[in-house]
Amino acid sequence: MKRNRFGILTTLALALLISVPLSAQTTAKATVPFDFTVGQTRMPAGTYEFSPLSHGAILIRDRKTAKSVLSLFNTEAPKRADSTSKLVFHRYGDKYFLSQVFRGNGGAVLRLPTSKLEEEERIAGSRVPDKTVIATK
Repeated sequence: MKRNRFGILTTLALALLISVPLSAQTTAKATVPFDFTVGQTRMPAGTYEFSPLSHGAILIRDRKTAKSVLSLFNTEAPKRADSTSKLVFHRYGDKYFLSQVFRGNGGAVLRLPTSKLEEEERIAGSRVPDKTVIATK
């Protein structure tokens, strides 16, 4: 019974977090021309908004389809002064994994954790990922 209550509370908390983005400030918008993965969630090609919800969580949302995913991130200082905001994906064959969101204008870099799916892909292919960069709006 306690597990069921915990599951319901967790689901409600997540639903609340996903409904909050109306007040969240959008960090970046980008059109991603390929399917990609964030954590365990596969996202279709589309135009996405990236909005930090708190100090360590970001909402990635396609306004057109309302498909969204919530991810944790670590903040890093940019290695060099780059005024361009951009997304960095790791690519293994035809599979893409979102890795970083650069805010641009010297802002912090949001580094998403490596997912179990990406780690499995890396080990299976025994290779270093190619990096794909997409400029944001």
